[in-house]
Amino acid sequence: MHWLLQVPGQPAAAIDKPLMRIGSDPGSDVYLAYPGLAATHALVHCGNQCLWLEAVGHPVHVNGRRIRSKALIRPGDDLHFGSLPARLQSANAPGLDTGSGVGAGTVNFQGRVVLRALTGADVGRAYALMNSLCLGRSVLSEIRIDDLALAERQLLVQRQGNHIVVKNLSPVLEMRVDGWGCTEAQLLPGSQLCIEQHRYVLEAPCLELAPVDEPAPEPEADPLEVPAPMPAKAPFFSKTQWLLLASAIILSGLITLLLTLSP
Repeated sequence: MHWLLQVPGQPAAAIDKPLMRIGSDPGSDVYLAYPGLAATHALVHCGNQCLWLEAVGHPVHVNGRRIRSKALIRPGDDLHFGSLPARLQSANAPGLDTGSGVGAGTVNFQGRVVLRALTGADVGRAYALMNSLCLGRSVLSEIRIDDLALAERQLLVQRQGNHIVVKNLSPVLEMRVDGWGCTEAQLLPGSQLCIEQHRYVLEAPCLELAPVDEPAPEPEADPLEVPAPMPAKAPFFSKTQWLLLASAIILSGLITLLLTLSP
């Protein structure tokens, strides 16, 4: 897995090594030609599906907060190296694969699915997603955001079968999912949803689909091979058993006759 670092005015840089240097040195893994940046302004550590940003004595901000040492970052985070803005994105833009069949975008959700606030007065609060959640300024919204820039009904997060889809109901403001601007997208566990400075992350335990075991193909018959003869069925009784049965019948008949003729 790798991530993309999007910096205005230059192509996106792939973050795909265990350790990468970011700075104004042309030999850096991520070269940023911007005044005021140090030769090695920051370090990025990749490993175990996680990404860490390390400041090495120069101003580095994650979502408006300056980090002193290291910070865990995720797709959708806004970064600043000095005064240079950047954005971390997932490798691929979020899709909208909500077909009924089992595909790459299908996830088996287990337990509770929540949308957790990462900013604002309700930071850390989890909103359980049963059927749908509406975000906006309206008092009727399940997640009410007191921000005049937002619409009464700004975003709608809802289940569609075994998928979770978010829609931007008022496209005046850009909605971002994992750092990509979109109007509608499918959310997966860990997806970061942003509208203006408001951020939420989808948290859901999931079960990976087990691969279906295909039956082993039957061996093809050799046309030159002579089929083996069917084994003969064993008799129900052997000859000795038949003789013993006949003797028992005759003996029982004689005993019956003697009992009948006796006075």
